[in-house]
Amino acid sequence: MLSSRSIGMFVLVVGLLTAGLVGGTTVVDPDSDGVTLLDELRDGTAVFASDTDGDGLDDGAEKRRGTDPTVADTDGDGLDDGDELARYDTDPLDADTDDDGLDDGEETTAYETDPNLEDTDGDGLNDSVEVEDYGTNPLTADSDDDGLADGDELEVYETEPTDADTDGDGINDGAEAIDYGTDPLVVDTDDDGLSDGAEIRRQDLFPDADPLRTDIYVEIDTMEGAELGRAQTERIATAFENAPLENPDGSTGASLHFIADETIPWEPSTTMHDLNGYRARYFDRAQQGYHYLVIVADVGRDSGSTNIVGKARRGTMMVEPRSDPDRLGSTTMHELGHSLGLFRSDFGGIDSEQYGFWRYRSVMNYNAPPEYYGFSSSGLTGFDDWAFFDDHMYTPSTDVVTVEP
Repeated sequence: MLSSRSIGMFVLVVGLLTAGLVGGTTVVDPDSDGVTLLDELRDGTAVFASDTDGDGLDDGAEKRRGTDPTVADTDGDGLDDGDELARYDTDPLDADTDDDGLDDGEETTAYETDPNLEDTDGDGLNDSVEVEDYGTNPLTADSDDDGLADGDELEVYETEPTDADTDGDGINDGAEAIDYGTDPLVVDTDDDGLSDGAEIRRQDLFPDADPLRTDIYVEIDTMEGAELGRAQTERIATAFENAPLENPDGSTGASLHFIADETIPWEPSTTMHDLNGYRARYFDRAQQGYHYLVIVADVGRDSGSTNIVGKARRGTMMVEPRSDPDRLGSTTMHELGHSLGLFRSDFGGIDSEQYGFWRYRSVMNYNAPPEYYGFSSSGLTGFDDWAFFDDHMYTPSTDVVTVEP
């Protein structure tokens, strides 16, 4: 049985229809939304409310645009159809207008990105990739403010776009890649034992250091009455300068830096035990990547008929003066070879007369001429000193070296 209300509505509708039919030209649209009464009844929209779903678009506008006049958010993206058209200029029929993987509603309310741009900050990464995959900021092209766009970090340099200093060497990724040409993924680009940050930022400690070229630093203390001449240190440095060592900048060789430090009290003889004491008292650059050399009056504990003129272990060495300055220079180069890591355990020709000099042309060979400066680069023995340094060169600890970011 129909209620009185339903009957009233029926009467009203019949009356309106009759009026329309009788008038001939009258279009029945009680809510003036551009949709006829019959269409509203058929579509299930409100006869007396122009905006059935309350989304800011009247029913007629929704019909023309293809949105659903009975659903405020036709595409289910979290934005009312009216806001999409009037406020955001997005497509109310497409939940993800810019096809970047984020719904229009997420972009405007959660991330504040542009729902019409798949890459809001223009860094080469879609907004959704930044938010969901990498944790970068889709509103900032350079999330970690290191001078490289997030997209370049991931696709060109393979660095971490949320960490300004991927390798932790004290130099931002952008400065490494653009300004210095160093590798932002490697702490020590030239593999010389000194970090890129230390070579670039600590020129006070490592003067003239180059992060793209091998650098070796030696602190020299000289006992009263002993001396290592500049001409001899320059000859050693020249041998390293001309060495067949490959560098990241395309050059060859290494830069050897002798840093004269202080004069220490004269002692008639110095043993390795004494040398340890000198090191503890006078070595100013301990744990800062420096080798330590002491020119002493006499290297103690000669072996029988043999006068020992130098001794060394990794990182520490001592030599005594010779009558010929170049013999002192050659001995210093020999002990430096030990300080850098060359020992008899690496090759039987070191510290021995096992091979003739013509077979093993190295200052490490006891058959080398007493004034000879040089390490082997090839030879009949098959052992290459310089290649050993290229792969295994010892650099003392840099534990106390700090680099301010």
